[in-house]
Amino acid sequence: MGVPRFRPASIFENCRDFGRNPSARPGPAPHLRPGQRAWAIYQHEVATSVLKELRRRGLRINDLARQLDSDYDWLIRKLYGRVPADLGEMFEWCGALGLRKLEAAVTSVVD
Repeated sequence: MGVPRFRPASIFENCRDFGRNPSARPGPAPHLRPGQRAWAIYQHEVATSVLKELRRRGLRINDLARQLDSDYDWLIRKLYGRVPADLGEMFEWCGALGLRKLEAAVTSVVD
């Protein structure tokens, strides 16, 4: 059997907190390498900002998927931490919504 697949939402006791609960604090994640844990925190911060902005504008995830010409199923899996998103995707999400949250997310990873 190989290395378990990296699932960003696994940093939370309740995986449903990923991207949804900005006050959720990640727990210890001994199953993840330190870089994976930091990446998961970063992706959570960005996803939380993106989903909050979508709600503020009265938009849905499929509206963002259409705007980005992205597959809805993959986008929702990334926003909810079921699979990792790459940095370029996170920049696209924020850029499409005019967000400047990527800098703030870096702070939370190193704190």
